[in-house]
Amino acid sequence: MPDTLQKLVRRLDAALTAPREALPATVTAALGEALASGDWLDTDQTRVDPSQYARHLLYADPLGRYTLVSLVWGNGQHSPIHAHHTWCSVAVYRGEISETFYAANDGAPVPLRTVRRKTGTLSFDEGDAGVHRIANPDGDIAISIHVYGIGASEVGTGVNRVLG
Repeated sequence: MPDTLQKLVRRLDAALTAPREALPATVTAALGEALASGDWLDTDQTRVDPSQYARHLLYADPLGRYTLVSLVWGNGQHSPIHAHHTWCSVAVYRGEISETFYAANDGAPVPLRTVRRKTGTLSFDEGDAGVHRIANPDGDIAISIHVYGIGASEVGTGVNRVLG
């Protein structure tokens, strides 16, 4: 495991022992420090899938408290419209992504606003707080690093509540 990833894991472990109200600040600070270290993901962790965005496992906490993944976005690729069942923190590692927020009413989700997030941008979602879609609307490959407050075995089913 690269030094930067080891340090990030140590910082995330410490963040999860702090009081719950400190979680957003401590997790985003840990991700920010990792981003400041430059390129540290290996080739396999930055591999694009031409058919859809790719998810690569970086670290699975053995206690199941969190999972760290890289998401690689090809040009025009996007997530489904979704909300999270758990907290999630996102760092833009390379490139630029957009995040569109939606109003979740009884019908189809209605777009509210879109935010462009460039390399170095950090965010934190408390979970089920909002409905959004992440995309790489134009340009080169984009890579984001996500920390989900859930064990690796549950990432496929326990992170997103898909709405559209």
